[in-house]
Amino acid sequence: MVIFRKSKFLNVAMLCSTSMGIFPSRFLFEENKFGQLCYSIYSKVTFGYFIIFVLTSYIELILIIFHEDINIAELSRNLIITPLFTITIIRQVLIMSPSFKKLLNYILDNERYMDMIDDKKVIEIDKKCASDFNRNIKIYLGMMIITELSYTLRPLFEPEQRILLNNSTVLVKQLPLSTWFPFDREKNFMAAYLIHVVDIIFGSCYDTYGEFILIAVIVYPTGQLKVLQHVLINFESYQYRLKENYGIQNDNLAAFIALRKCIDLHQSIIRYVEEFNNIMGTCMFLDFIQSSLHMACVLSETLTEQVTLMQLIPVAAYLIILNFRLFLYYYYANEIIILSQGLSVAIYQSNWYKQSKHFKYMVFMMIMRNQKPIKIKLGAFGDMSLNKFISILNAAYSYVMLMCSVN
Repeated sequence: MVIFRKSKFLNVAMLCSTSMGIFPSRFLFEENKFGQLCYSIYSKVTFGYFIIFVLTSYIELILIIFHEDINIAELSRNLIITPLFTITIIRQVLIMSPSFKKLLNYILDNERYMDMIDDKKVIEIDKKCASDFNRNIKIYLGMMIITELSYTLRPLFEPEQRILLNNSTVLVKQLPLSTWFPFDREKNFMAAYLIHVVDIIFGSCYDTYGEFILIAVIVYPTGQLKVLQHVLINFESYQYRLKENYGIQNDNLAAFIALRKCIDLHQSIIRYVEEFNNIMGTCMFLDFIQSSLHMACVLSETLTEQVTLMQLIPVAAYLIILNFRLFLYYYYANEIIILSQGLSVAIYQSNWYKQSKHFKYMVFMMIMRNQKPIKIKLGAFGDMSLNKFISILNAAYSYVMLMCSVN
């Protein structure tokens, strides 16, 4: 029984996200309606559990804010997960939308087409893009496992802390997360701890596997743009290949058809990115806003109070994975800008000067279109690029300095 379509590009992302019910059911069990129904129910159950988990973090946040003395350290711990997982819920709703499914379908259909073509260089470019992406996903997955382990084991090695409770000082052990419980967590520490272990594993997997899909959708146009650049640079060889394969006698006609195919691919990439921006632009902006706060809250845990080695290890692991996550987003978004700008150079390196007047006019129009590079948008608030990644780091530093001064 085939669970999902074969895809060298999406294989790891699909496997991980399917395990948590994140990947849209439309693409799974396509020949087994009962299996598709069962998966759809499982998907709704996991999403419901995740929403309940996030609600408990919001209840705890409200209790912290309305306490007589706001505990800045506890507030920071809560803000590590609450905004991030709120974005995760929004992202999951958008992933399940019909428009986002069209993007996934575009990738899967294109993969099927790439498997049928007979062009070693194009296949090599496509395979390398898929291989690089899957390698980065596996690195991300490894980092997530290390971070999960460090946060789940941390409370077992931490000393008890003295806190003021009902006008008396009591010793309590700190839990891994900042969420609300309908029972006394101090008296039932082990039960609360085990619930948090489950929540950490479930929550981090649900968030990370959803990001695998989003990163995949951002990365895919880079491979398409690299293929397009290769074809334009080696345009003459593709022109003669068309003549041989289809028996075209006229050089100008072969050149026109080859360029028309390049323009069609370029326009499909533009439409793909525009569709992504329409669906995910606002969500990416919200993620941009919360990322600097998220990083600052993680850092403030070590800078506002004395920490032990067992406290430092999970924080260091978390900071590494946070930066790696953001780097993947903004590096590949930046690659789309650079590669789309490089199309003009690729066209210029072709044999355009040997072609007909009509061909040169089409080339001129394509170059003019490339004056405006293809960009992943942060809603209406700018473009995703490495400069924005640096802006997040700068904002995180400012937040940390503010928290230190308040504390």
